Amino acid sequence: MESLTAVQVKDMFLHVADVVVAAKEQLCDADRNIGDGDHGIGMALGFEAARKELEAHDYEDVYAVFGTVGRTMIRVMGGASGIIFGLLFYAGAKNKPPQPRMTTAEFTEVFNQALAEIQAKGQAKPGDKTLIDGLQPMVEAMQASTAAGDGYRGMLKKAQAAAEAGKENSKDYVARIGNAKTLGDRAIGYPDAGCVTLTVLSGAMSEWMDSNFPG
Repeated sequence: MESLTAVQVKDMFLHVADVVVAAKEQLCDADRNIGDGDHGIGMALGFEAARKELEAHDYEDVYAVFGTVGRTMIRVMGGASGIIFGLLFYAGAKNKPPQPRMTTAEFTEVFNQALAEIQAKGQAKPGDKTLIDGLQPMVEAMQASTAAGDGYRGMLKKAQAAAEAGKENSKDYVARIGNAKTLGDRAIGYPDAGCVTLTVLSGAMSEWMDSNFPG
């Protein structure tokens, strides 16, 4: 069974950080349609800070790597986006006993627990035009892939495809939570910026897996 070491998880997140920082303008553009246009700035700040924290430490615990990324994003970004995307990595890793390796099932469970906590805190449901519209199908795809016995490479490809489909579906929804809810039907036709970010994140993870699990 494939597993990731703490060193590999750290390396993956360093790659994710590079990709997100490079996508800053893309994420700002996505946010300008139905938001204030600064989402990419916040995400870049969060991942730049997370990258510095990761580079400053060596890790033997896979969950500690996730925790470092999530806590740093919450601290540096602030606001709703900082909490939501910080929880994406932190919620499913907190209070876990140290562990040197992580299976695909354990990797998936981090995001499953994050989905549950983000929904509990924000009270968002599928169809509300939020991150949940991409995250829920992504987690479900990861669970199905893991159950089918896929390795990391196959699992993350399916996760990315599900996140992309969720982003596209979010274009059809009226925003019911956050600043965009004031737009009513005018938000239809534009994707949720959080869903766009999730496609960038999942794409970066999939790209890293392709390079490190090429079989």
